[in-house]
Amino acid sequence: MNQVNISQIGNLPDAAYISVKVIAALTGNGVSTVWRYAANDPTFPKPIKLSARCTRFRVGDVRAWLAKKGS
Repeated sequence: MNQVNISQIGNLPDAAYISVKVIAALTGNGVSTVWRYAANDPTFPKPIKLSARCTRFRVGDVRAWLAKKGS
């Protein structure tokens, strides 16, 4: 399994995009759990579809969600 390097996440601007794998690594959840949050939690950041096979999340939205959750 590939490791996701999240050590530089704090250096990214709020407008940057991150993958679902990065969110999973940040939260300690699996990718499928993150997608479940996206589908069922209205407070979770909305995914942004960049192309047919590329969906990302805005770093600023993820930071705000994590801060609200107290993580």
